Amino acid sequence: MHLKMIVAFLAVMLVVASAGLVGGPVDADMNDEGAQNALQFAMAQYNRQSNDAFVHQVSEVVKVQKQVVSGLKYIFTVKVARTSCRKTGVETLCAVHEHPAVADVTQCKIAVWSQPWLNSIKVVENTCI
Repeated sequence: MHLKMIVAFLAVMLVVASAGLVGGPVDADMNDEGAQNALQFAMAQYNRQSNDAFVHQVSEVVKVQKQVVSGLKYIFTVKVARTSCRKTGVETLCAVHEHPAVADVTQCKIAVWSQPWLNSIKVVENTCI
């Protein structure tokens, strides 16, 4: 009987350990609507705060994670690049500038905290700025 309890305990510990830290960040899918909205919000904030005359956009999503923290915290590792569209123009989809030196691709970590029931969303970390 004692051996069965030890085996059951070890099985539970293995499951918990393989699931990752409870409450810690877990990998997420960029196709998730919440993740897409959070990244779009973060990039709009980035472009408003940037002193660059040109719009920047995500050229590559390297990693996406989410964490439950009194809402959802989305943590993105992305590559951001300058486009050929000026900020003063009408917002349309813009291609990343074709010249690498002008595109100035930068890898950034961006974290967005969303609390939909409070209608609250904010960028809590952005290593690009």
